Amino acid sequence: MQAVIAPSHALPGLGSWHIVVIDIVIARLVYVNLTGNAVLKGIRMKILRRVCFMALLATLLAGCNAALQRGMVGPMYVSTARPAISLTAKDMPLLEGGQGQCNLTWTSVMGGLPVSVWLAAYGQGTPQSPLAIVAQAELPQRWYWNSDSTPPFSVDHATEIIGDTEFSASTFIVNSSRDPFSLLAGVQPDTPPVRWLVRSFSSRVNFNLGKVILEYREPLPEQMAFLDVLTIAQTDQLKAFEQRARNAFVVGGVPENLTGLTDPYLKKVLWQFMDQRFLGTVSQYDSFRAN
Repeated sequence: MQAVIAPSHALPGLGSWHIVVIDIVIARLVYVNLTGNAVLKGIRMKILRRVCFMALLATLLAGCNAALQRGMVGPMYVSTARPAISLTAKDMPLLEGGQGQCNLTWTSVMGGLPVSVWLAAYGQGTPQSPLAIVAQAELPQRWYWNSDSTPPFSVDHATEIIGDTEFSASTFIVNSSRDPFSLLAGVQPDTPPVRWLVRSFSSRVNFNLGKVILEYREPLPEQMAFLDVLTIAQTDQLKAFEQRARNAFVVGGVPENLTGLTDPYLKKVLWQFMDQRFLGTVSQYDSFRAN
């Protein structure tokens, strides 16, 4: 009786040392079978079940790791995680795309709660031109997004559909001081602050573990220069701006070909200023808080 594992039938995701271990175990099982020892046969079955379980687990993990991809394919951000999605801005050149991490210091976590963020920014890179941002943020296990990214003093709250995804939208004013995207917009630290009119779209995904955020900005119009916050909603000027914001983004599925996917660290994003103003607020599940 022979026990052979041909290389062409090796389980995907297992290294050569895994195969050697399996060979040894199977050889031992063959010997036990030939000796006819009933006690050892029982041991054989237990060992065989464990080997099969570990081999299956290693294969599944290898498959999951191979399938999960996030990053930039050309000017488009793509994610094969839940949800499988692609995000990009329409008719605006890519400024920079990639990933980074911020720490939400207002949580109960010492040093701040680490949040992984993938994003891309589009525009001309000048303070006088529009800026579009697409982002996906993911929390560690045990935490969840408890709200949409709706800052105080925002107006025109609405539910909007872009692609097949439902977003919570709002409009507000942003100052470039302590703004994570000021460098991408061409605002230098030694120049006077700039203010933008912003339309934000956010959607919580994957059981509130993740969040997709779209943000469209234009320089604050001169007619609004005297305002610190928006106080009047649904003006004709705001409606026209919000229509441009809706039309600025493309949300779709993941393309079949992900060749050339890149995931660089974003050096021009001021991660120390990435906080609840852009991302929204979080909570910890009670069952974990008690432990």
